[in-house]
Amino acid sequence: KTINRIIDDPDKFEGRRVDVFGPQDYSYKELAKFVYDITGLDPVLSEIPAPVVKYAANVLQYQGEPHLTPDMVDLMSEDYLPEMTPEGYDAQSQVFTMKDLGLEATPIEKVAFKYLHRYRTGGHFILAEGYH
Repeated sequence: KTINRIIDDPDKFEGRRVDVFGPQDYSYKELAKFVYDITGLDPVLSEIPAPVVKYAANVLQYQGEPHLTPDMVDLMSEDYLPEMTPEGYDAQSQVFTMKDLGLEATPIEKVAFKYLHRYRTGGHFILAEGYH
């Protein structure tokens, strides 16, 4: 919805930033654990230093459709957290937020199952009685 609002009125947003944050902050590790909990997968999660991942990304970026590039490693190595408090965002006019667009963030816990349950082995039917 945020992108649609920007596309509908590009002049209003030209040269400005839109900060889009939800009610919770998650690390990539926390998100992975959350996804694996819903999908029922149990992979081994390893913390690999960014320079090592970037070295691999330098090779992988030349694949037809790269899944990892050095720029992606740089982006994933940065924290994206709100720069201001909600009151600080309200007091300024240079940076838009979802509130300025008339939108409210939906917590990931409310929508994740709807999208992720299909990746379980057997889907959600494997856990529900009467389907097997």
